[in-house]
Amino acid sequence: MSSIVAYHRPTSLDEAAELLTESNRSILAGGTAIVPEKRADHTGEVEMVDLQALGLDAITAVDGRVTLGAMVRLAEFSTDPRVGELLGDLARRELPSAMRNQATIGGTVATGSADSVLIAGLLVHDAQVEFHDGGSLPLDQVLAEGSGGTIIVAVNIDPTGAGAIMVTGRTPADEPIVAAVARSTTDGFRLALTGVASTVIEVDPSEPVSGLEPPSDFRGSSEYRLSVAAILSERAVKAVA
Repeated sequence: MSSIVAYHRPTSLDEAAELLTESNRSILAGGTAIVPEKRADHTGEVEMVDLQALGLDAITAVDGRVTLGAMVRLAEFSTDPRVGELLGDLARRELPSAMRNQATIGGTVATGSADSVLIAGLLVHDAQVEFHDGGSLPLDQVLAEGSGGTIIVAVNIDPTGAGAIMVTGRTPADEPIVAAVARSTTDGFRLALTGVASTVIEVDPSEPVSGLEPPSDFRGSSEYRLSVAAILSERAVKAVA
């Protein structure tokens, strides 16, 4: 296992980026998990780079879109009316209340849990991930490929449209085994699924499970997940139609 041996608190993004050029340093966002840029090969002494002093905690709305600083806490996000009712609900479902006061938008995206209903919501709200180097990528590309070692500074979304979530889990309070998140747009519908692939994925609402081969685990077989995903997808799309 790795041992944390040093803590850095940079005061600028450039300083943070310079610190992170060393392979034994990892980003510390909210602190609910160590945000990896998948440094799985490193098992020795780790130094943490804390992003809290970089001013990345603002929520701004411009031209119909909302920009969420990477250090915006899920608790704040969940109650901000500018992000819309669905995303607020999904943020409240993401973690226990105490952890939502720590967890951040950037950390949630960087961790990329395959079961994250919030990531599913961000996907259907056309999330674009912005980086320190000035570039940006669609969220689905970041989930598939990672951030390339560049610091995530913000996530930009389109908060408009009606949305719905349908889930199945062992208990109402449990993390969903499978979830379907749908959103209506001026161009039709968008739909994302959790629990059916190695990451949360956006799918075709007309053929939501086409080509999918969900993983099996103690919570459900591949066949079960596929069947449930089809049912939940139909219900979610119908709810926003």
